[in-house]
Amino acid sequence: MLTGDSQKELTDRIRELEKQVGFLEEELLKAKQESLDANRKKTMFLANMSHEIRTPMNSILGINNLLKETNLTTEQAELLEIVNMASQNLLIIINDILDLSKIEAGELKLELKPFSLQEEVQQVIKLLSLKAKGKGIELYSRIDASIPLCIIGDAIRLKQILINLTNNAIKYTSEGEVQIVIEEIRTNSPGFNLLKEFVPEWIQLNTLKPEERILKFDVVDTGVGISEEDQFTLFSEFAQLENPLVKQFEGTGLGLSISRNLTKLMKGKMGVKSKLGEGSTFWFTLLVHEGDEALIRKEKIPVATRNSETKKLSILLVEDNLLNQKFAMTTMRREGHLVDLAENGKIALENFQHTHYDLILMDIAMPVMDGLEASRMIRKLEFDKRSKMTDAEVNAFKPVRIIAITAHIMMADKEKCVEAGMDDFLSKPYRPNDLIEVIERFNFD
Repeated sequence: MLTGDSQKELTDRIRELEKQVGFLEEELLKAKQESLDANRKKTMFLANMSHEIRTPMNSILGINNLLKETNLTTEQAELLEIVNMASQNLLIIINDILDLSKIEAGELKLELKPFSLQEEVQQVIKLLSLKAKGKGIELYSRIDASIPLCIIGDAIRLKQILINLTNNAIKYTSEGEVQIVIEEIRTNSPGFNLLKEFVPEWIQLNTLKPEERILKFDVVDTGVGISEEDQFTLFSEFAQLENPLVKQFEGTGLGLSISRNLTKLMKGKMGVKSKLGEGSTFWFTLLVHEGDEALIRKEKIPVATRNSETKKLSILLVEDNLLNQKFAMTTMRREGHLVDLAENGKIALENFQHTHYDLILMDIAMPVMDGLEASRMIRKLEFDKRSKMTDAEVNAFKPVRIIAITAHIMMADKEKCVEAGMDDFLSKPYRPNDLIEVIERFNFD
């Protein structure tokens, strides 16, 4: 039995321990909050940096596309293609930075749409063929005949992974070849045990449905190769290998990390097999769904046909960047639309009160008054106008369509646009056809 003094000592000791536990809990909560704040600041920094770069990139890519449609000499066409290739490579880096912030914020979502894998791979080959040709190496693909002609999935993200892996393979290969190899892994085939390591465990433990296929993608190069030691840090963010053969090449170290994260998001698996000086094979496997071939067999309406059927609209472009103004106005006027220009939201609001517009293309980040505030004010003016109408006039009233055009493309930014009363969203950089298509989504009859 404890004496009075022993009891007091034990009680004091318990109280002291409770204080220490409370102190540690406070410190833990503080450290956790500091970590969350640091991640939030990093995410905001990456998103803002992406925005600042995407804005001038929009005019570079846009005007480049417009120039390609003019009469050019062979030399001019070749020089323009070099500008295009450099711009596309820069855009890959910009998208990597933005995707990193989206992944960390849990905002990156996948789209499930039918597409042709064969066509997407050919686009990757076409995009990177000049780079490979410039280094004197061969770039080609080999796709198993059993691969479905139509796949349901996120073609953009799949292509992003292939571009990252193939771009790296070309970068680290000075002679020889780079090839993209795609095959199907059948769980009921005799050789499945040899390929088991490439298949995510959750797929192995489940019975596949008739429409489900496991595809394995290999990007094989004859480049410098990677040591076993360096392979452990290969997929880390901002990783740059210490191999002196590799350090001579430029790179952010983001591409592989993001590619692996995208693969995980698509419930797949990614890895590498390589030996120093003997080339590398970067591989990933995905579970895909076979779709109806008829869904992707439909051809897009030719631009010339589409132009003749499109109603000519009265459009207000609200954009403060001079080069982006030129690009967007030239694109829309080529379609026959009447376009007015406002350099900020305040001028747009004044124009709206004196001129009827079918459509407003609204930039978000502008001086004096931004696009969100201008959109809210326009919707309020429309509300006040409707409140004074008869029932018949209200039924006939058509609010102006407002499309956000911005380099801010985080999910929260899109939600803000919807809350401000905007009808659609087009992210920078965009191509002429992207602008035309977003306009044509609406019925202006």
